[in-house]
Amino acid sequence: MAHREDVSPECVSPNLAVGFISAAVLLASAVWFSGTAAAAPLKQAWALSDVQASWLTVSVQLGFIAGTFLYAVFNVADVFKARNVFFLSAAAGAVFNAAFALLATGLPTAAVFRFLTGVTLAGVYPVGMKLIAQWERHRLGWGLGLMVGALTLGTAVPYLLYAISADLDWRLMIYGASILAAAGALLVKFGVRDGPYLRETARFDFHAAFRVFKIRDFRLQALGYFGHMWELYAFWSLASFYLAASFAKATRPSAPAVPPLVFLVIAAGAAGCVLAGWASRRFGERTVALVSLAGSFAFCALSGFLYDALLVVLLPAMVVWGVFVVSDSPMFSSLAARTCPPEYTGTALTIQNGLGFAVTVVSILCIAWVSRLVGWRWAFTFLALGPALGAAAMLRLPKKV
Repeated sequence: MAHREDVSPECVSPNLAVGFISAAVLLASAVWFSGTAAAAPLKQAWALSDVQASWLTVSVQLGFIAGTFLYAVFNVADVFKARNVFFLSAAAGAVFNAAFALLATGLPTAAVFRFLTGVTLAGVYPVGMKLIAQWERHRLGWGLGLMVGALTLGTAVPYLLYAISADLDWRLMIYGASILAAAGALLVKFGVRDGPYLRETARFDFHAAFRVFKIRDFRLQALGYFGHMWELYAFWSLASFYLAASFAKATRPSAPAVPPLVFLVIAAGAAGCVLAGWASRRFGERTVALVSLAGSFAFCALSGFLYDALLVVLLPAMVVWGVFVVSDSPMFSSLAARTCPPEYTGTALTIQNGLGFAVTVVSILCIAWVSRLVGWRWAFTFLALGPALGAAAMLRLPKKV
C-alpha cells in the first residue's frame, strides 16, 4: 500500500534539496576509490603487481554489483523510504571502509572489506538518483547532472586526501574518507525531506528488476550506458598507471606528481556533468550523451599518441578527457528514469547500475591484462570499443523520449 508522510515538500526549494542531496552523494562516495588511491603504498607494502593492485578497485565494483542485485531484486529503493536506505547504506560504507584501514593485512583481507564497501554503495548512487527524481521532473537531466558531478568529485577526493597526506600513513586518508561518508549519511537523514514526486512506495515484485528491459527505449539507453561504463571506471582507476608509465620515461625528468593530477583529471568530470545537465535542457539528454560518447571515443583512439606527447599537450588532454568520460552518465540516468515504470524507478536505476558496473569489472581487468601485453601506451586504445557500441545503440533511440 502506498505510504505517505505528512510533509509539505512544496514549501521547500527544489534547488536547495538537490544541492543537499548532491552534497551528501559527494561525501558518501569518498569511500569508493579510497583503496584505489592508496594503491601505490600498498603495492610496495604488500608486493603487489599492477594486475593485483587493480583488485583494490575491482573488489569494490564486485561488491557494488552484488549490492545492486540484492537492492533491485528486493525493490529496496522503492519498498522502503529512499532517505532511510541512503542513510543506512552510507553509514555502513563508512564503517567497512574504516575497517579496511584498521584490519586489512594483505590483498585478501583488503578485498573483503572493499567488497563490503561496494555493497553499501548500491544504496548511495542509485538511491541518490531516485532522491533527485523525487524533487525534479522537468529538469531531471539538470538535477542528475549536479548529482553525478558531485559523485565524480567525491570519487576524486581520496586522491586529494592522499596527496595532502602523502608523507603520512595511508590509513589516515582512508579514515578521512570514512568521516566524510558518515557526514553524507547524516546530511540526507536530517537535511533532506521527501520530494513531491515518486513519493509512493511500491509493492514487492521480484520480476520488476528484469521486466524493465522488455521496454525498447529503456533497453536501448541501457545499452548506451553499458558502452559508457566500459570506459569510465577503467579510465578512472588505471589513469594513474598510464600516467606513471608515461612519466617514468627518461624524456620526462620534470614530470609532476601523479596523485594530484589524477584528482584533477577525475574532478574535471564534475564540471562535465554540470555542463551536460545544463546543455540537456536545450538539446536533450540523447544528443548530449552522443556528443560525450563521440568525445570519449576520440580520446581513447588518440591515447597511444598522447602517451608520448609533450606534457603541455598530454596534461590538458587528460583533463578534457576527464570531462567527456563521465558527462554522459547523468544523461543515461535521466533517460532510464523517463523510460521505466515510475513506481519502480529506484529498482530500474539500481539494476541498470549493477549491470553497468559488471561491465567495469571486465574492462578494468581486461585493460590491466592488455597493458602487460602491449604496454600502457596502447592499453587505453581498447577502451574505444565501449563508446563506439554505446553510440550505435543511442542512434537507434528516438530523438523524443
